[in-house]
This record gives sequence, C-alpha cells and structure tokens, in this order.
Amino acid sequence: MKILGIHDGHNASASLMVDGKVILALGEERLSRNKHQYGFPQRSINKILNICNLSTKEIDKVAMSTKTLPPRYFLTQRNSNFSVSDYWKEQNEYWYPLLIKGEKTKYTEIFKKYINYETFPYDLKLIKNEDDDEGMWRARKKHLCEVLNFDSNNLDVFDHHKSHAAYGYCTSSLYKKKPLLIFTIDGGGDNTNATISICSENGEITEISRSSNANIGRIYRSITLLLGMRPSDHEFKVMGLAAYNTQGYSQEAYKVFKNTLKVDGLQFAYHTPLKDHFFYFKDRLEGQRFDSIAFALQKITEELLCEWIKNAVNKTSIKDIVISGGVAQNIKANQQILSMNEVNSLYIPPGPGDESISIGAAYLSTLKNASKEKVSIKIPQFDPYCGTSYSDNEIELYLKTLDKDKWSFKYSNNKEIALLLSKGKVIARFSNGKMEFGARALGNRSIIADPSSADVIHYLNKLVKMRDFWMPFAPSILEERLCDYLIDKKKNISKYMAISFNSTEIANKHLPAGLHPFDKTSRAQIVYKKDNPDYHSLIKEFENLTGIGALLNTSFNIHGEAIVESPKDAIQTLQNSGLKYLYIGSYLVTKTIEGN
Repeated sequence: MKILGIHDGHNASASLMVDGKVILALGEERLSRNKHQYGFPQRSINKILNICNLSTKEIDKVAMSTKTLPPRYFLTQRNSNFSVSDYWKEQNEYWYPLLIKGEKTKYTEIFKKYINYETFPYDLKLIKNEDDDEGMWRARKKHLCEVLNFDSNNLDVFDHHKSHAAYGYCTSSLYKKKPLLIFTIDGGGDNTNATISICSENGEITEISRSSNANIGRIYRSITLLLGMRPSDHEFKVMGLAAYNTQGYSQEAYKVFKNTLKVDGLQFAYHTPLKDHFFYFKDRLEGQRFDSIAFALQKITEELLCEWIKNAVNKTSIKDIVISGGVAQNIKANQQILSMNEVNSLYIPPGPGDESISIGAAYLSTLKNASKEKVSIKIPQFDPYCGTSYSDNEIELYLKTLDKDKWSFKYSNNKEIALLLSKGKVIARFSNGKMEFGARALGNRSIIADPSSADVIHYLNKLVKMRDFWMPFAPSILEERLCDYLIDKKKNISKYMAISFNSTEIANKHLPAGLHPFDKTSRAQIVYKKDNPDYHSLIKEFENLTGIGALLNTSFNIHGEAIVESPKDAIQTLQNSGLKYLYIGSYLVTKTIEGN
C-alpha cells in the first residue's frame, strides 16, 4: 500500500510510505529555502512523486495530521515569516488585549503586511473568520483533494499527538520487541500538549493519559522571546546558555518557575491559574540576569519531565521509554531522564518535532488499513537517510556551469579529505547518499572539521554559521570509540544528537571543539558503519592520520537558513560564507574568490 503522508502546519513536510517502509521524506523548508515553512508542502509532494515516478492516481491513501489549525497562521505564515519584533508585537497588540484585558483585536489586521489574499491557496468562502479552525480544515481538505485530484474518501486524518506517538514508536529499534512507554510533549496540537501511551509487543498503542496543561514547551517559548530570541526556533540557544550559570545565582528566577507549573500524577497543573505566560513571566523576572533565567528555566524543565516520567514508569512498570514532540529536542533534559534509576533505555527519534508527523500519520494509516484488510504488515527499521540524493553525473553537470575564475573542482576521495581536515581545513560535505531527515545534520549535509582544534569554533562562528558565541558544536563519533569519549553507563544507542552525555578526559583532549565550552557535555552523533558506511570510512581515515575517532559536525547551512538540499544550495552557501572547500559526491570543489 502506497501512502502519502502530509503535514501542512509549521515545519511542513511530506513522506511516501510503501507497505510500512519510509521511501522518501522531505521537510518543505529544504525546497522553499524558507526555514520552518508553514502550509501545504506542494514542493515536497511534487519532488517525491517525481523521484518515485508516481502519479497521484497510484497513491492508495493520503494521511494527514492535526485538524485544528487557525486560519490566521496560514494567512500570515507565522512561523516562517515572523521576526523577534513581530513576536513581541503579537504579544503586545494581540495576546495582551485578548488575555489580560479581554478585548478582541484582529490578528490579520495587525500582520496584514504578510498576507496576500490573491495567492492564498485555500477557499476563503469556507472560512468564517481568522479563528475558524473548522472552516480552515474544510478549506485544507478541499485544497488537497483538488491539487492532488484525490478522492476525499481515501483521506485518513489523525490526531496530532497520536501521530507524534506513532512516529516515535514505529521508528524505535524496540518496536514490537518489548513493551514501551511513549511520551509526547510539545507546545500544543489538537488542543493537547502531552500524552502517555503504552505500546505492547503486538504493536498496539494504548493511550493512558492526555493533558492540555503540560505547558513546558509554551513556557520555554515565552522565555526565549523574553530573552530577545526567536520563539519556536531559538529555544536551543536558551538551553545552551543555561549551563553558564549555577543554582546559587539563580534562586530568585528558579522560585518564579517553581511556583508556576507542577506535576500532578500523570498530568500537569498550575499552583495558581494564569491568564497568560509571557506577561506573567515578564513581570516576575524583570531585573534578573539572562543566564540566571536560562538556568532556572532549564532546571525546572528537567525536574518536571523527570517527575512526570518517573510517575508513569512507577504506574506501568515499563522502563524503556520513547519521547516525541518538540520538547523531546531538549538534549540536556534527555540526559537527566536517561540517568534516572527508573529508566533502562531512552529513544528520541530524528526530527521529533512537527516535521515528522507526516511520517507518524503515514504509519497510523498503514496500521489502520492493514487491520481493516486483515493483513499483516511488518514495519522495517527506519532509516533517517530518507531524503533526496544526487548522482555524480548530476553533480558534475551543475559544477560545469560554474564560473571557472571563481571555482575549481576535481575528483577526490575520503583519504584526501581526511588529510585536509587533519591540516585544519573546514569542509562542507554533500554526500551522494540520501539527505538526512530532521533538523540535525548526520554527515550527509554537514560541515566537518578537526574537533581537537579550539580555533575552529571561532572560524565557524564568525565566517560560516554566524551563530551565538556561547553555543556548542557537536561531534560525530565512531561507534568503536564511543566509550573512549562519552560516559554512557547504560550503553544507550544515541545516533541522532538527541541526548547529551558527560565526556571523558580523553574527549577533553581530542574533542574540545565538539563539547559544551562550560560543562563539557556532548550531544554526539554515534556513527555506525552499517548506517552510513561512507561517512564512517571518512572518520576512520581521519583517525588513521590523527588518532582521533571523531569529527566536528554541524549542519550545512548559514545560521537562519535551512540545511542545503541541492548542489545549487551547496554552492550558494559557500558563496555567501567563509567556507572554501566543498566535498560533494566524488568531487572536491574549491572557492578561488571569496564570497560576500
């Protein structure tokens, strides 16, 4: 059965699943070049159908997730368009009048500069007003069926959090091998922001708890904005900043968070009901140091999640857990969760935010229709390298169009690239293999460097990534060197940079550029030969030269842009940054004239 999975909210995406196997999955932002792209993923759908040589008539089912999305966000493309100042304006001119004063203002009037009704693809006649999510759903459904020439009877629609849960469960290596406890937690979707489910060895997912008060993600988003950063985007910066402060200097800020949200069994509750998060914390945290606020927020996040998970484990006696949803991207909280005595193993899937619910919905559709037809479906192990790929012939054709006075290229190999890396060169890597799915680069669309060089951090921050000085980079570590560099007593499989670990003394010598500058933790990617043999081979060649079994790995993009998808994107990123070398397919490209 061929199922096209679609998510048309923020971080829009599409996927193709055939008999339970993910054939191709793409985030729309990779093709639109607009980070966190909101709306119908037309480019991704077209790309998938074209690569797989399929027409929509050959698609058996379309699977979608999340029915309750308000028209105002589709009209403004909020997550992909808004700046920090726009989000402040949203708070002051829309949410403050509505939540604090009880006055309704018109969102679409406040942000009319982002709205183009002429190009809006949905039928406005079906939508009563900017808050009409039911009308918006009808318009979304109509648009999908018209664009794809698809019968609505073959459309399966699934709950937001059930899609998160299915994605986490079905991509786990423990799927159907033992009972699992699945947690979903995010900023919100379909009027829910957390669930707990038991997943049995026969593949059944049974939800045991659902909450709309688990506002960890929403609080984190508010604090991100209060600290002058972009919400639903820069939360990871707040998390990175938190390590620079300590409990002793953060007591006042911690008390504010401690007296706000609490765990109540498998649910969450407030000590005192709030009208609004943003202005509540703005008033109470005024005058507190930025790093004290970040530390206190991260600490309460870890405490709440650990208590919630501990309660669920004690209730169910299931110690192997999966976490999916946006909050699952908090790598420091994940480290604390894994360290708990109540937890045997922890799995965080690649791209656990909303970008993956197109895949989750496709899994649910596969299981639903298999049950309906009374057929057995075997879900194969998920491969995160499930994006687009380009052959050497395609790459060479593009490289030949470049200005020879500005660019040179030649055949190369892992041995030559490893030698350049050992000499301190920073190289962008664009593999012939499929692009990785999700926000973390896993070697195929990565910028790589010698992790033992502290100077590389300054180079990357200033000339390439243009990122905040306090943010750490991450290493890709050979599976056989894991124990040399990371302290992982439970031997938890961590392939996707989703959990941070304490580091060893040798890691401090070999990987200083890949550790957090202050607490020396690492959100490492462990590279298994069976998963990515070519990337493993490159790191091995570097190890042969240096004795270091790892490379620094950061995503191949400029800060604020999506990870590169095509050879054209790769060259443009080199042109607009301080990068000089690109290892693309079998070619080494060198920039001979500096870019902007």
